[in-house]
Amino acid sequence: MVTTMGNRLKSLYLALLNVHYGWSAGKYYYFKKKQRIWEPLVLVVALAPAAVMAVWFLWSMTDKLFLAGLAYGEPHLSLAYGALMVAVLTLFFGFFYVLSAFYFSSDLEILVPLPFKSWEILVAKLGVVLTGQYVINTLLLLPIWIRYGLLAGVGVDYVLSALVVFLTLPILPLVLASLFTVVLMRFTNLSRHKDRLTLIGGILFVVVVLGFQLWMQNNIGDGDPEAFLEQVLIQTDGLVRIVGRVFPTSVWAAQAMAYSYSAQGWLRLFYLVLASAVGLGVLYLLGERVFLQGVVAGLEGSKQGASRAVDWKSPQVRPAFWTLVNTEIRLFVRDPGFALNGLIGYILLPVMAILPLFAKNLSENPFEFLTQQEWPPLLLIGGVALFFMVMTSMSMIPTTTFSREGKYLWIIRSMPLSIQEIIFTRVVASQIVNTLGCLLGLLPVAHLFGWSVFTIIIGTLLGVFLATALACLLIILDLSRPMLDWVNPIKAVKSNLNAIVGLFGSMLLTFGLGALFYWNFQAGQLWLVPLELLLACAVLAFLGLLLLSRFAPKQWQSIEGGI
Repeated sequence: MVTTMGNRLKSLYLALLNVHYGWSAGKYYYFKKKQRIWEPLVLVVALAPAAVMAVWFLWSMTDKLFLAGLAYGEPHLSLAYGALMVAVLTLFFGFFYVLSAFYFSSDLEILVPLPFKSWEILVAKLGVVLTGQYVINTLLLLPIWIRYGLLAGVGVDYVLSALVVFLTLPILPLVLASLFTVVLMRFTNLSRHKDRLTLIGGILFVVVVLGFQLWMQNNIGDGDPEAFLEQVLIQTDGLVRIVGRVFPTSVWAAQAMAYSYSAQGWLRLFYLVLASAVGLGVLYLLGERVFLQGVVAGLEGSKQGASRAVDWKSPQVRPAFWTLVNTEIRLFVRDPGFALNGLIGYILLPVMAILPLFAKNLSENPFEFLTQQEWPPLLLIGGVALFFMVMTSMSMIPTTTFSREGKYLWIIRSMPLSIQEIIFTRVVASQIVNTLGCLLGLLPVAHLFGWSVFTIIIGTLLGVFLATALACLLIILDLSRPMLDWVNPIKAVKSNLNAIVGLFGSMLLTFGLGALFYWNFQAGQLWLVPLELLLACAVLAFLGLLLLSRFAPKQWQSIEGGI
């Protein structure tokens, strides 16, 4: 009986893993048909520099933390920082992955009628999310652990302890994110506005996580500095414990690895494993009672919502252009899988700028460098314009516009509209969202640092022009190879190569223009900044119009024939 259940759960996990990451599709295209082989090559070229820089940063950070902790007899301070970083990131991003995998993936309609228990579906989906988190944690923790091991001269017991810590460390943060998600969806599904409430709940979750982290940072060492130092020196691993106050399991992880040669280390490892097991047990009990009800309520709510969407008594005739613009915005904002990933950047900026105002001083503000000197207005105008351009790619709205349609792309194809008209409506839709989102983040920062109204207006106008021209190119990029075979909606955004390539290209353009503006600043020729921005707009617009007239119609026809 146990063997049969284990095999069934394993089969479900492997099937969901295959669908989520598209292994069979990739094997079919790359190895059997020998098509699209350039895609993984582009992905490696785009991510390799960032990966090298991240490894170098983590390696150097471990060196510094090892030496700093050694002065207090706590060289394993770097292990605590690494565990804390992974725990916070897992809790933060795990919420979005869990929300999408648990409640907004299209395979739920297939899984629910099958003879699976609710906890089996829950565990299998959590395993899929956990597998992806293990890959990310490998990139983050391996440089830290290897460098610490070389500096401390560790043995085999360190390696064994590290293996157990690696397997258990992300479990509790993911369980916490899952518990929050399961409870949130159980109550929001009771309302016909569940999508909006889910989006609001996700945003509040992000604000709470950031606010809690900031509160913990500002309450470390509160009061007399001498008393704080005495407290650190008196307590065993006092510095490590203070760092771990944000997420206490990071202290157990660091101590388990640092003291792996003694019973103390293995006791801390037992605490970590026990806490993870208790968390999974709570999730199991809650999943048995709440998870399936939330999924069924969500499916029923979607069908009821679809039936309420048509009002035959009061039909309204609207222009096709604004109907498509409004539809694109609504479909993106109403789907939490899309909105929480695409709009989170707009939310983070004002939150990161405003939350430090509640701290003891402004030194914790990430925008403190903007107050270090009086920046010329023309340079600020260039910075504001580049901000608009970067955010239009970070939102992932234009780079995933056709991919997000998935199997429903036929609805757009059946409309009596040219591809130029469709792309134009989507450019406008993406820029309405981008402009409102950028202003939401920009205005608090501008007010905080006393920027002039003229600077904001001119920078916004130039930024809108620049972002609009770029959005056209990004939409054509998604048209060239739309990702239509997704099951989980988050995959259409987060796992879309178009979004990565678009972001990488926009960042290169941003760094290039930023370097040019800096050269203008050094040479005393800031009057060139608006002209350079207009020139960049003209070049991007010319390329967009050229591709729109020659490439887009042929590609649109090929998609029609291929789907």
